[in-house]
Amino acid sequence: MHGSHAFLFTLASLVCSVNCFLSRESICIQYYATGENYDLNELPEQMFGVYFWPPNQRQRDSCENISFKKLSPQEATLKSNECSALNIPANETVMKATYINNSGKTVNLVYYGDQEVKKMYRACDKNIATYIFKKVNDSYVLGINCSAGGRGILYSKFLPSSAEVQAVANSIEIMNGREGSPDCRLN
Repeated sequence: MHGSHAFLFTLASLVCSVNCFLSRESICIQYYATGENYDLNELPEQMFGVYFWPPNQRQRDSCENISFKKLSPQEATLKSNECSALNIPANETVMKATYINNSGKTVNLVYYGDQEVKKMYRACDKNIATYIFKKVNDSYVLGINCSAGGRGILYSKFLPSSAEVQAVANSIEIMNGREGSPDCRLN
């Protein structure tokens, strides 16, 4: 009798955890999506990750320098062929982002999509994430990973002062009330 109850409880927990995850992602999309589509072609060749919601656990010595490169249709097809879970639709904008993480490892991400809600591919053994970009102004872009509970990152075209980053972060209405901070030393 106890074994069947444990099995049913485990099964119910598993079903709930899958549905709860999908629900959190959907809630995030509903909250942050405004109908304003950010064109991935607007991403400059280089940006810096200067502010995170929630704050990162560790401080970096320098801000994350992210290089963006638009992939050609042929490069996008080759990337798509690397993993059966990655199905990049033909004729969609595809951007490769490259940066060095805290442990010195090169990380490559692929963002794709021509709608407001984009996809982010990290690796074949990882789920494809749902991502939203928001233009803050000519120098700043906000990225929101809805697959990670709405984790946000503020990208800057240049290395700003700490006061400027805080002022820009405070001006982003949809992020008000969320705890965040830079994860690198700013002047």
